[in-house]
Amino acid sequence: MNKKTATFLLILLYTIFLHPGLYSDPGTLQALQDYGDAIKKFEQYVEKKMQSDRIPGLSIGFMKDDFTWVRGFGYSDLENKVKAKPQSSYRMASVSKTFTAIAVLKLAEDGKIDLDEEVQTYVPDFPKKKWPVTVRQLLGHLGGISHYKDFDKECHFKHHMNTEEALSVFKDFDLVAEPGTKYHYSSYGFNLLGAVVENASGRPFGECITEIVFKPLGMNASRMDSPEDLIPNRVRGYRLINGEIKNSEFIDISSRFAAGGTRSTVIDLLKYGKGICEKKILNPDTWDSVFTSMATKQGQSTWYGMGWRVVPMRGHFSVGHTGSQPETKTQLLIFPTENFVIAVGANLEEANLSSYVNVLSELILNQDLNSKAFISDPFEQVLYNALSQVFDYGLSRYDYFGLQAAGSRKEVSRAFDYLNQHAQKNALKTNFEKTQNKLKNGIHPSEGKPFIRIGAYMASYLEMAYGKSKLKEYHQSGPLAFFSDFSKLSSDYRLRKEITNTIRSLQEDWKRTYSDDLRAMHITIEADFDSLLQKLRQLSSEARIYPDFSEEITGAAYSFIQNNQIDRAMDILQKSSEIYPDQPFALLLLAECSVLKKDVQNSLEYYKKSHSLEPISLNHFASFSEKLKNAEKKDELFLLTEIALELYPENAEAYKQAGYIYFEFGKKEMAAKMFRKSLQINPEQKDVKDILDKLQKK
Repeated sequence: MNKKTATFLLILLYTIFLHPGLYSDPGTLQALQDYGDAIKKFEQYVEKKMQSDRIPGLSIGFMKDDFTWVRGFGYSDLENKVKAKPQSSYRMASVSKTFTAIAVLKLAEDGKIDLDEEVQTYVPDFPKKKWPVTVRQLLGHLGGISHYKDFDKECHFKHHMNTEEALSVFKDFDLVAEPGTKYHYSSYGFNLLGAVVENASGRPFGECITEIVFKPLGMNASRMDSPEDLIPNRVRGYRLINGEIKNSEFIDISSRFAAGGTRSTVIDLLKYGKGICEKKILNPDTWDSVFTSMATKQGQSTWYGMGWRVVPMRGHFSVGHTGSQPETKTQLLIFPTENFVIAVGANLEEANLSSYVNVLSELILNQDLNSKAFISDPFEQVLYNALSQVFDYGLSRYDYFGLQAAGSRKEVSRAFDYLNQHAQKNALKTNFEKTQNKLKNGIHPSEGKPFIRIGAYMASYLEMAYGKSKLKEYHQSGPLAFFSDFSKLSSDYRLRKEITNTIRSLQEDWKRTYSDDLRAMHITIEADFDSLLQKLRQLSSEARIYPDFSEEITGAAYSFIQNNQIDRAMDILQKSSEIYPDQPFALLLLAECSVLKKDVQNSLEYYKKSHSLEPISLNHFASFSEKLKNAEKKDELFLLTEIALELYPENAEAYKQAGYIYFEFGKKEMAAKMFRKSLQINPEQKDVKDILDKLQKK
């Protein structure tokens, strides 16, 4: 062995020892030199964050170009002290929907499925509904198929189900909306797609996705989940009850086979992401369709393509999916044009993995991808939000689709007219709600997607003027710099002087308040919140615009709640709300804390305010009710039930949920009252009629 080779090996071994994990060649040493510091910082972050989040075990990794890094943290099995590792096998939950979607689309390419045919063409036993439902609509959660209706029953199946039995759970449910008119996330819709795959291919669903997806991409550890089979490196699942780690309830997930019934590893997910970046399996045109947001008949984009979420990230084009079910939490994020993939699996139900994915993506790309701005003037905040949409959605579409995202010169001209017309203080002062809605709708087909056209045009113009490397810098510098630099160029399309003056003024303040220390900060529950909140409060008193850390602070408060530190969480949330008022999720957590403290008045007020800013779904109440039941907090559960009815006084499902809760705790008179009210609103509920008949006979 010559001296040069020996030195190379020593450096390589030393670096790998410092950064334990799974690596892949080529270019391992160079990649470790490029990413070594980022990996080290991330490992330190994970070890601290996992403790505060109470996550027993987690595996996470990334693929960038030809380099892959994966590492396990904590334990895949607490009782037996089995460490989590890159090969740990996690339930994929709803990440499984992406496998199902690709199988459907591959069969469509092969001429075995017509996406615009009614679903009964392929699943004739599925009952006809009030309106026809197509395969394409199911792929985008636009088919009107219900999600879980009776959480207590449908999310706790213990027995194995075949496809017919899985469909029987929901086949008689009415549609929740006319197909195409409303985005309604539905695991049952993807189960129906699983049946489409089986009947169109003539093979069991598991075999089909193995042949279409897993084998071609070398995903040898990916498979359908099974409680009976011996699965190498299977992780144990856990949940938090009253701040204590408990084993997950046993659930057989065959009832959601095509929506969330697979098991895989982070290593395999990164192979999967790499194959997608390289546009394998499907034709390039099909991939473009997969990654194009669907829209309702009313012209509202859903930001969900065919089985994938397609939401930009600081002007980057990104796609992905999350997964959540008993025993697991998963997330997959892909930046196709960056050839960059992040995957994570954890064995704690309800764990928030977004912060891990966000921090890793920021460290590897060396960009602050989640910075947001809070502006004290509500009119300027609305304007800034509109500029951010132009930047995020327009730049990201240009990133993937190029200048075609801008459309024709005539369409670009109309788009600038749209922004100039509505992004005015006078228009907002005259009719705030109408003008704000116009600005919010600037990314939607209903208005011709003007903001996407503007952003794509600006990106092409800036790239032509300054080069590709400069264009990439805007992912870090953000929307104000993007607009400010464009306004300095000579172009056929101009922004109103009022808009450019506001941008210039905000940019000056932003440079002052968005300091390097705040830019590099990642908030965990170990943060000095007193100092941080004091600094942010000072900024809020001195500047019109300052960094918005409300989401990160709220995330930390959620961790305190998970650790049963309710007073600490409320103190942080209340102080943060003074700096960042009217944040729906912060108010929602304050409402939950008030329920846990049995504070009737404040819990209702916080819920009402949160609901007025962003409607709270009944699924929230069902999920929170489940936690309260598991924790044996009966009084708190009844309080939550009354609040749900206060917010949904004419909703049959709300009264039905309340009826089941009262019935379970032996309050039969109250249960009967709730069921009668539910039937009064919606007389077509056979299950409610049946249980009410039983109650009345007794």
